[in-house]
Amino acid sequence: MEKVLILAGHLDDSIIAAGGIIKKFTDNNISVSVVCFGNGDEATECKSQKAEDIVKAFKSEAVEAHSVIGVSDFKCHDLPDFAVQENRENYRICIEEIRRVKPDIILGHYWAEYFQHMAMARMTSDAWWQAAWHCSADLGEPWTAKSFYHFEVIHDLPEPTHIVDISDTFDAKIEAWKKFKTAEKHLDKMVDQLTARARFHGSKIGVKYAEVLKKSSFVPEAINNIERLLQ
Repeated sequence: MEKVLILAGHLDDSIIAAGGIIKKFTDNNISVSVVCFGNGDEATECKSQKAEDIVKAFKSEAVEAHSVIGVSDFKCHDLPDFAVQENRENYRICIEEIRRVKPDIILGHYWAEYFQHMAMARMTSDAWWQAAWHCSADLGEPWTAKSFYHFEVIHDLPEPTHIVDISDTFDAKIEAWKKFKTAEKHLDKMVDQLTARARFHGSKIGVKYAEVLKKSSFVPEAINNIERLLQ
């Protein structure tokens, strides 16, 4: 594996959901590209704040946060947060980014969260499939990622297929999260939540900290050799 693509709804989702996993990838010389859609404009905490100032600060913090965990290819499509919805334009962006990055695997949202994350789960899962088709040629050459994995941001991921030990990268995840000064008030308990969740998942496999993933079966896996089922 050489490349991983994260498709996220908002600037901080990838850190919250998989910051420790991302750091493990980059520590092993695997290139990670993070693409988000929402620009943080709804992070205003008082009437005197200007949305454009919030967006500028939040985006700058996101670049710095992802740099902490080894991500150099970070991209925001600058949509207002509440515009992260299912539509033609956003769906095409998902396909285009998959074809641009040409990832071995994709990480994205799960269906059972609030509407923006749910929309991302639907679009990215389908785009994983559609990106491999010989169509929409203006979006790049067809590309098939081997696998798609869902992550959790707010709601618990049901029946995860993978529990990843991040004991050695958890501190980097927290360091990355703390770069988001813009979100300090409305997400002021997030460090406690991240720690509690990581400890809970870690307890399932006998380690200190862990994050969870759920392998998608949206695109069936072709089996040409029965021995693969025994591995």
